[in-house]
Amino acid sequence: MLKVHMDGAGICGVYPNDVATTKVEQVVAFARQHQHPLRCVMEET
Repeated sequence: MLKVHMDGAGICGVYPNDVATTKVEQVVAFARQHQHPLRCVMEET
C-alpha cells in the first residue's frame, strides 16, 4: 500500500489475459460498489 501511495502505482499480479481481464472487472466493480476511487488497469508486458 505504501508503494502505491508513494509511487502512484503498483503491480498486483501477472496473469494470463483472460484471467487478468476478469480480475480487473471484479476489482473495478467492487471499488465502485463501495465508492472507492480505485483505478485498476491491465497492461501487457
